[in-house]
Amino acid sequence: MQQSDITRRTLLAGGAAMGALLAAGGAHALSTSQATAYIQQVVDQTMGIVNSGASTGQAIAQFEQILARYADMPVVARAVLGPPWRTASAAQQQQFVRAFQGYLARKYGKEFREYRGATMTVTGASDQGNAGVLVRSQVKLPGQQPFIVDWQVSDRGGSTKLINLIIEGVSMLTTERSEVRAIYEANRSNMDATIQDLSRRG
Repeated sequence: MQQSDITRRTLLAGGAAMGALLAAGGAHALSTSQATAYIQQVVDQTMGIVNSGASTGQAIAQFEQILARYADMPVVARAVLGPPWRTASAAQQQQFVRAFQGYLARKYGKEFREYRGATMTVTGASDQGNAGVLVRSQVKLPGQQPFIVDWQVSDRGGSTKLINLIIEGVSMLTTERSEVRAIYEANRSNMDATIQDLSRRG
């Protein structure tokens, strides 16, 4: 099976949980060129951090700023948490979004730091209908085979935002849904304990 087929199937699986959230928004108007330009900014800033002399702590803080600016964290956090989101208080929901954002910055910030010396090139985009636009990029590391990083973008929330990241066919949304729900269950379905636990992870 080709990598593109794997990625497409993974994207569909990862996006299924947020389909209802996106469908509640307005008409899909995001073009592939708009999504490509948006992700080009994300890629430029991300690789700027990766190839900078910043410490790990500084880099993670900068990655979190990118998430806060470019990703639709409330939508992603809600999709990842699932049913417990509906029973959480407004304060707990806000706290969960902040904790999850920090967790992602630490986890994926460390992963992207492994790309030091790499180049990341945006190579194209495809309209995925209600799932938004999938922007494809290729990462080249010295002495290694290139690999694909896909970025799922949507404007259903009223502005263009990143809603999923797919690295070598592995969906961040799908992976974190499993991780977060395992953390929630390990904390005996206690939302406050889950938030505290998530704040220490990554």
